[in-house]
Parts: sequence; C-alpha cells; structure tokens
Amino acid sequence: MNKRKQKEDPFLDSLSNERMEASNEAREKSLLAFQDGLNQADLRKTKSKRRKLRQRVIGISQTAVVLVIAWVLVLSTGILGDSKSDVTTDQGIDGNVAHQEEENAIDGQNNEPNYSLETIWNRPPFDYDDLNGVSTSSIFNNNLEVYLPRDWTIEETEGDGAYSIHMSGENGEQMNLLLFNEDYNQEVFDTHLQELTASFAKAEEVSVPVDVFINEIQLSHQLSFPHENVFPFEIENAEITAFFDEENGKFMELYVSELFGHPMIFTSELSLDDPESWMLPIRFFTFMQANYPYTIHGSEGDLHLKFNRPIGKSVLLPVGAMGVEEVDVELYENDDLNMTSYLPRNTEVERIEHGQFTEWRFTEPNVSENSFYAFGKLKDGFPLENRKEIMFEALNIDLSYSDNSEGVNSYHYSYQSGMDEEFFDGYFELFETGGEWYYKHKHADREDYNGGVYTQRLDLFIDSMEWH
Repeated sequence: MNKRKQKEDPFLDSLSNERMEASNEAREKSLLAFQDGLNQADLRKTKSKRRKLRQRVIGISQTAVVLVIAWVLVLSTGILGDSKSDVTTDQGIDGNVAHQEEENAIDGQNNEPNYSLETIWNRPPFDYDDLNGVSTSSIFNNNLEVYLPRDWTIEETEGDGAYSIHMSGENGEQMNLLLFNEDYNQEVFDTHLQELTASFAKAEEVSVPVDVFINEIQLSHQLSFPHENVFPFEIENAEITAFFDEENGKFMELYVSELFGHPMIFTSELSLDDPESWMLPIRFFTFMQANYPYTIHGSEGDLHLKFNRPIGKSVLLPVGAMGVEEVDVELYENDDLNMTSYLPRNTEVERIEHGQFTEWRFTEPNVSENSFYAFGKLKDGFPLENRKEIMFEALNIDLSYSDNSEGVNSYHYSYQSGMDEEFFDGYFELFETGGEWYYKHKHADREDYNGGVYTQRLDLFIDSMEWH
C-alpha cells in the first residue's frame, strides 16, 4: 500500500530519451509473460474473504503492479541490451561504482523512515497503575465494559447489519469498533471497511503476525490478562496491520477478526509522535469484560419445541477477579417445578429430600466432590422465622461457622469453617417468586477448590430460570 515517491535514476532518464522498437517476437513473449503474471496474481487472490476485502481497500494498486511488470518485461527481453552494453563499455567498473554511489546518494536524499515490527513491539509497557488514569465505559448497548481515558466521548449507532462504536479523544485520537450481526452481508462489510480505511491510503503498511504480537505483549507487560490469548477476539484467523503516516503524523492500526461471535472491524488513529498512546488499542481489548452471563453470538442451537428456548449455547462467565471463561451450556428441565434453566454440559444433578425443603444439587466431574452448588424449594408450612437454624441443621453445617456480620439481606447467610480438620465455606440465600419460597446454595471445599467457578454457575442458573 505504500505510495512512496518514485526514485530518480539518471541511467533510466538517459534511456527514456532514446526511441526503441521491439521485435514482434519480443512483443509476443512480453504479452505472454504479462498475461501469465496476471494469472498468478489472480491465484494469489484466492485467500480468505476478509483478506481479499482488506487487499481491495489498502493493497497495492493493480495499475502500479502492471507498470512494474511492464518494465521488468522490457528489461528481460533484451531490448535495452545494446544501450546497457554501451554504457558499461564506456564507463567500465569505475562508471558502475559511480552510478551506484549516485543511487545511494539519491536514496539518502529521500530519507524515508523504515518502519518495522520492531517499532510496533517497542510500545511503552503499562501496568495496573495505568488503569487509575482511565475509567470503565459501557459500550455495545451496555453489553461490554472497556477502559478509555476519562475525557473521551463515545457515539454508538446501529443499522445496516452492523453496530458501530466511535470513540474519540480531545486531541484528535479516535478508535472505531464495528460488530456485525446475522443481517450483514459481504457488501455491507466491504463498504464499512472502505470507509474506515479511506485515510490509510498514504501510510506505510506493516503486517503484524498476531501470535508473535501476543507473545511480545506477554513478555513486555508483567500483567495477568483476563483472556487466555490476551485479546478477546478470535486469534486463528485474525489480521492486524499497522500504518505509519508521516505526512499527517499518524499511527494507525486495523484489526479484522471475530469478537464474541460477531465479525469485527477495529481501527485506531493516534499520534505518530506519542508512542504512549499506542497502548490504547491494546488496553481497550485486553481488559475488555462482558456483562455476564454473555451469550456468544451465533452459538445458540435449535429451539426446544415445547419451551421455545435454545437447546444449547455458549456463554461467557467470569473466573476469579479478572478471568473469563467460555462455557457450553444446555437447557435443563425440572419437571417437578415446571421450570427450565441452563447448566454447563456434563453437569450431574442429584435430587435430595430434606425434612422441610427439596434440593437439586449440581456438581461437575472435574471439581472436588466436596464442592457443589444447589437450588431448592421450601415446602408449604416452612417456618421462615427459624430459617437459619433449619437450613444449617439440614445441610449439616455447624451453626458456629455462621458469619454473624450479615448484610442488609436478612435471608442471606454465609459460613466458614475452621482450618483444622475441615476447610470449607459457602452461603445460602432464600428468595420468593410467584408466591413460593426457594433458595440457592454454594458450598466449596477450599483445600483443593476455591468455589469461584461454582458461584458464577449458580448465578447463571438463577438468572436463566423461566417458569412454564
């Protein structure tokens, strides 16, 4: 895509003043070679759709390629052989040396910077303290949380198969994120890509290997990133390209991938003289969080004929303080309660009868057998005034383990054991819906499992309940 100023060459200037006639045979060879070159170019264009779109917008123009091929053909047919021979004979080795020195001098006068991957890797590192100067912002109809400088503005529009988020700073910085839904088509994608990259035409382009980029970020930034591959978008087919625009003093980037199931285009335009600002796109993506549980776009399977809910889907759930986990879940039907919700695949369900309530206990094979989460229904006549004592006794939890510093919710009870023979903690909470009383419960063996994963699965189950 680079549109560099064509270098002057005295040798070529002397040749341009001479008229040269090519033989029919040479012309025919040139034409065949030219056609073969175009055919090879066509073969190279049979890559992925996204790469073809990017090449149409920011690739080297076909006209320039044709000119280069034509000039190579002229040289290869020997049409210039006599003139070149004359120059060599007259000037000899000293002439060639002088000619090379003159070319080097012209190159030095151009003084064009040579941007490389090294320039892209060497961004100033950042740490957790850098997040103090920024704030979290909600984007994508409040489905995503990202870090942006406090003085930035956000504009969101939806339509034409795409959701557009435009973010801009006070000094002309800008970032654009486009996420496409099932209504988009290739023409819509192409149009948006052309609009977003129109200002990239005069910039020097550097293709960035995504896997190497991720390794560089992990090595140079001593942080625990929420996402397994640093970036939340799909890595395998992702394309990242950097652009250096000396004329306008801009550093720009283009990311093409898939974010949480949505085809994605991301662009940024930052100051070329402010390398610290180059961290904005990385921070934007690496610390991106979803409002959980977040359903991956396009992951929903066929609808259940009776309940009209997806039989299966993939959701994002938080892990620990900052981690993110993608979980495949399946529709769960409780015949006793005429209720449905979602549980991770391979979840084991055990129905347990207690004296005054019924429990459905959920466990997973790869988690300690002493840890579980549960949902239950209180039976008619349950004495709510004695709820704490009844629940602790029925679940075989020593009442002395109860946390007496409870919060404002008088129906929530947490507990924690000692650290001698047993080491566990958990909580249960009673709630009312549809005139009936229920409870949720999480219990974790902290010696080999901290219970964080089950907490999120319990919240997913409760939030996804529907009564039929």
